[in-house]
Formats: sequence, C-alpha cells, structure tokens
Amino acid sequence: MRVVLENIGPIKKADISAGDLTVLVGPQATGKSIFLQLFKFCVDHADIVRELKKFGFDWKNELESFLPVYFGEGMQAIWNSQSYIGLNGRKFQIETHVKRSGKADSEAKVFYIPAQRVLIISAGWPLPFNSFDPTYPFVVKDFSEKIRQIMSSRLGSGATPIFPRDGYFKKEIRDALQKSIMREGKLKLDIGLRKRIMLEVAGVSMPIMTWSAGQREFAPLLLGLFWLLPSAKVSKKQGVNWVIVEEPEAGLHPLAIRDVFLTIVELLSRNYRVLLSTHSSGIIELVWAINEIVSHPEATADKKRKLLLDLFELKATANTNKLIKDLENKKLVVNYFRPTEAGVVTEDISSLDPGSDKKSVSEWGGLVEFTSKTNEIVAKLWR
Repeated sequence: MRVVLENIGPIKKADISAGDLTVLVGPQATGKSIFLQLFKFCVDHADIVRELKKFGFDWKNELESFLPVYFGEGMQAIWNSQSYIGLNGRKFQIETHVKRSGKADSEAKVFYIPAQRVLIISAGWPLPFNSFDPTYPFVVKDFSEKIRQIMSSRLGSGATPIFPRDGYFKKEIRDALQKSIMREGKLKLDIGLRKRIMLEVAGVSMPIMTWSAGQREFAPLLLGLFWLLPSAKVSKKQGVNWVIVEEPEAGLHPLAIRDVFLTIVELLSRNYRVLLSTHSSGIIELVWAINEIVSHPEATADKKRKLLLDLFELKATANTNKLIKDLENKKLVVNYFRPTEAGVVTEDISSLDPGSDKKSVSEWGGLVEFTSKTNEIVAKLWR
C-alpha cells in the first residue's frame, strides 16, 4: 500500500510504500503519529466513524469539526486548503469519508497500539472509551477500550497468571520477555473490592505504580499483543491485516527492546503487516542486521538462519526455525521523516548503509548522529 500526504501539520510531503515491516524514524514532532493515524483512517474510516458515533460524538459531518475529535483537541489546525491524501495512486476524499459509517458487524483491519499506552491504565485497570478528555486522540481511547474488553472477558478469571501464560506467544519468546522485562514477576489479576492488574514477585502482590517504568510501559503493549496473537491453533485475528505499534522501546533496556522486537517478528510470521515508529537505534540496528544477513550473496541458507538465531540469542527449535524462515521472506523498509526549512519530507533509507555518502542513510535518520559526533570529537584528542 502506498500513502502520500501533502501539507498536513508539519508534513510537507510524505510518500511511503509499505513493506511487510515499515519502520518510521525521525525527531519528535515531525508527523510520524499524524501519518500513522491517517493511515488507519484511510483503511478503517467507516468503522472509526461508526465507533465515534456509538460513543456519542457529533461533528455535524464537517471535516474541521471531525479532526479534533479524531486527532485530539486543537488538531484541526493540521489541515488547510493545500492538504492532500493519496492512497494507492488515487486521491482519498477525507471530506466524504468523515460522513460515512460502516455496518454494525464490520471489523477494523488495523490494530493500533499508541505511544501513550501507559496512560490507559488507571488504578490498575484500563479506562473506558468515554472516560478520556477531549485532548486524547481516537487511537488511545479505542486501544484502551479494546484492552478493557480483553481484561473483562478472556483474561478475567484470575485462575492463572496473565503473563507468563501458556498459549500466548511461542514459548521461546515468552521466556525471553520473562527474563528481560518481568524478571521473576508474574502479571496477575487481583479480584478484591475491584479488579486490577498486579505484579506478583516472590509471593507479594505489587500495584502498578510500584513497577519499573519499563514494566508499566510493557504491560498494555503485552495485552494488545495477546489480542493479536491468539493460541497457536489460530494464526491471526480474523479481519485484521495491519498492526501499528508506536515506540515499542519505551522505558526498556536495549536487551529488552531486542526481545520485544521478537514479538514483531511473530506478528510478521502470522502474516500481519506492521508499521512501527521508533526512536531506538537498537531497533534499526536489528533491521539492518536482518537485511544484511538475508541478502548476503555468498552465505548459505543454513548459515543465514544460524546467524539470525544468534542475533536474537535463540536456540534452534521447531518454533524458532519457523520464525526465522518466515522472516527471511519479509520485506523490511525504513522511512526517515526529515525536517527541512519547507517542512518535513520523507526519505526511504532502507539500505541503512553505514558507508553511504548520504548522512540520512549512514546515520540512520539521525538516530546515530550524536554517537558519530561524539566519536569525532573524542578522536580529535589523538590528532
């Protein structure tokens, strides 16, 4: 799918053709979230309009009134008379689509895990859609509502831990996440005067505000992944083709980021297409290493698979061999949201060639620019 945005918020022109995994990089406030939210609207506009109307929102079928409802209060300023959305080579008529709602039983095709996910849990429980104030975008409220429904149904018994839990994730991924993020802790459901998520460590139950920042960030991401990755008997969630994850690295140690990236690999293995925004050089380094290994002209297939397993510190098993085999056939692309005096433009930097003459490529869209600069400054000591 190809999406083109022009003159929307800080974006002068964004032209992105999605791969199996599409990674967006760039400084803060360069329009990555605007792009991702508009991507979802282009695919799921009918369902979004229906959901908003179900919860009592009314924008009188006017685009100017719809924008702050969808993006959050004050965001109507991102649109002007020169704004344009193109979808697969054709103009996307957003003014028309804000008026149309879908069938009551239709399913959204994009599952969106927002960057603000830590804010959805209050007093240990996901907030309902209508509890958020107008400053929050639709994708945050919608994610929270979905997680609340998950917790109220499938994971609401409390008989076994929420995590680690058999049947969710491949065992190798589950073990990696347990080791690097949850440590010895178990996510459990406390059913006392009210339901709440607790972290049990050495038999002691701890409320969410006592967890590490990384654990608080990871918990709602984990619950979203539960929804997307049902038991091994079911490959993927019916009707959902796309997954958007904003900043999966939030609050996490580099080794934990690697293990969270494994969940992205499993999403790809189950034939989801993933869009991911990040400020982590570690994630881009993984993408670079995967592409380098897979595309190497001289390495044998066996050597490539062994190196990919080594990259994630995985042992060869039936599960991990399938993950790696599936990964070899996926297209991984990286797009840089590059600020210019005229506004933000996008650039495909998928080669990630550290020897490239283009700094945007060699410095991975600015993610290793500071490291390069500090190395140059320290090197002057020896000149």
